[in-house]
Amino acid sequence: MKPRADVVALVIGLLSLLLAALGLWAAWGTVSWASVGLAVPLCLVAIGVLGLLASRHRI
Repeated sequence: MKPRADVVALVIGLLSLLLAALGLWAAWGTVSWASVGLAVPLCLVAIGVLGLLASRHRI
């Protein structure tokens, strides 16, 4: 039996990484909120698609 990825841990880890990157960006630079407003939804869609692909049952 092939081990499966823990999808919940994967998605929570990627969301935490996204939040931490935004925090570091805010701490050491000037945050362009227009860029964040575009990048965050795109990242959330990509993370959602990755979670869906990781949770598929392979035959």
